[in-house]
Amino acid sequence: MLKAQDLLVPVDFSPCSLNALRVALGMAAPDGDVTLLHVIDQHFIEDCAAAGMGTTEAITAQLRTRADASFEEMLTGLDADGVDIERMVVVGVPFAEILKIARDLDLPMIVMGARGRSTPPEELLFGSTVERVIRAARIPVLCVPY
Repeated sequence: MLKAQDLLVPVDFSPCSLNALRVALGMAAPDGDVTLLHVIDQHFIEDCAAAGMGTTEAITAQLRTRADASFEEMLTGLDADGVDIERMVVVGVPFAEILKIARDLDLPMIVMGARGRSTPPEELLFGSTVERVIRAARIPVLCVPY
């Protein structure tokens, strides 16, 4: 099996992204790094603020706290087998941030779930974020189907 030194794994904490993490851990070299990336959608924050749910700062802080807790839950019981797992939470447009982080960290591959929480499994082969990443990426993207 292909062993990659470092991998980017974008996650939305859906079952599909957990499976992508498992695949990435199996692919990672023993001394490699897996960078978990969660992107808080900037438009969601703006919509929540416009609906009177709080300031953008307060909403962002709450979503960051929720992401940290979700990372802990996701990683509980996973066998990383010596692979270092780094966590990142950023705010922005998900597909654009995924591509930017992959480029900035000079990572050789992206491993991600084929669909996220908001993609009905019976309707689409890929979610919209995955499709945009595949179309624009200049590195290989491995999509884990479920």
